[in-house]
Amino acid sequence: MKTQNFIAAILFATASITAVAQQNKTVNTISLKGDKLFPEGIHTLPNGDLLVGGFGDGSIQRIDSKDQISYFSAPGQNGLVIAVGMAVDEKNNRLWVANFNFKTSSGNPGSNFKVFDLKSGKLLKTIPENFIDGAFFNEVTLDPQGNAYVSDTFGPNIWKTSFADSKPEVFVSDPLLKNPAPDQPFGLNGLTITPDSKYLIASVMNRTIKGGGTLVRIHLGTKEVTPIKLQDDNATKSFSGSDGMFFYKGRLLMVNVYSQAGAIFSAQFNKDYTQATLTIHDKFQSVYDRPTASAIRNGKLYTVNSQLNHIIDDKDGKLNTPPVLPFKVVSVPLNELLK
Repeated sequence: MKTQNFIAAILFATASITAVAQQNKTVNTISLKGDKLFPEGIHTLPNGDLLVGGFGDGSIQRIDSKDQISYFSAPGQNGLVIAVGMAVDEKNNRLWVANFNFKTSSGNPGSNFKVFDLKSGKLLKTIPENFIDGAFFNEVTLDPQGNAYVSDTFGPNIWKTSFADSKPEVFVSDPLLKNPAPDQPFGLNGLTITPDSKYLIASVMNRTIKGGGTLVRIHLGTKEVTPIKLQDDNATKSFSGSDGMFFYKGRLLMVNVYSQAGAIFSAQFNKDYTQATLTIHDKFQSVYDRPTASAIRNGKLYTVNSQLNHIIDDKDGKLNTPPVLPFKVVSVPLNELLK
């Protein structure tokens, strides 16, 4: 009996090692520039290049088709302090970037937009020229008319602007967009537009606790704010709110802000986006290190390992400890992830 147990243990260990080896063959990493980068956002450009924004140094790095790294906007350039969410206006060849500053000239946190020419990298406009006091612009999405919407992580607000505007205005403000936890200053995060362009889908996060994240629907015409009913299952109990989110083939892909409970989630909605069933996609869970956003290129999901828990307290004991360098983007096969 002991011999059988010993053989079974060896077979199990061998199978585990083989599985890890096979997974390692399908996982790729890209090393980024800068020891203060703390990458936060990632976006795929129409030509297939990837852009990665720096929470720590305000840079935007470009990853080309050969995974070579260059600066779209180098640290300290173009007035970028903290590069957060990004969105591409293909029709007008523009890149929108949410720019956040923990301490502006007024002494308060604030935000504005930076709008770049997508091909040349030239800064076209800053909206507004000064920072909006008290706002934390985070995730950006665009409607078909080119209007930009951005989640405000410090308040229950979604702001709206266009390239012709000189200042964003609050599009909607609602208690459903506020984090109910009294000890957490961060609330709204993920934001995207539905494939039919009728609604915004926003996520309110409860970042340091497993579960408690919500999804909210905002009607672009009436501005009605509606809670999205999440199916009460294991995935819902592990969902703490979404960071980067976007639709892919009718399914919403999200990065869970409490990544220990599963980093990559998806949501399947009913017809009017009032209900959603969540799924955890944890096949490649071990490759993520405080991920914040993802993008798709050539059948792979590219995700930034932000390591933000080293500079923002996630109550995991890593605050003010050195990050693992270099900072990296990890990619996994999308079809295997979503099985």
